[in-house]
Amino acid sequence: MRWPGHRLAIGLFLSVIVLWIAVMAILMRQASLPPEASGPMLAVFEPGTPPEAIFAKLTIAGARPIRETAFGFIWVVAGDEPGLAGRLAGQGAIGAYRELPLNPTIAGCFALADAKIAAYTGP
Repeated sequence: MRWPGHRLAIGLFLSVIVLWIAVMAILMRQASLPPEASGPMLAVFEPGTPPEAIFAKLTIAGARPIRETAFGFIWVVAGDEPGLAGRLAGQGAIGAYRELPLNPTIAGCFALADAKIAAYTGP
């Protein structure tokens, strides 16, 4: 059984995926912080790196670990000394990026209910 139309669809799908990966690679490279950057930032390591190893690398680089994100290989760190991003790269970080302005959490209705309860009851 032959499906000639599917070959075109699969080729188009694969072309879009390859183009998306190429554009994202360029954008992520451009968005990374320069080596002399300091302050709060996201430190990204290889996926699958154990959290203990990441924590050790962060402290060796002179970063203050603030928290681990939902992805275990991305940490929010801070440091006041210039060159933190370069020291993180020296410890094996794939990249350092400015922290996101919001914390995306998958909480569904519970987050909305907690926010409403907190608004009525106060801190």
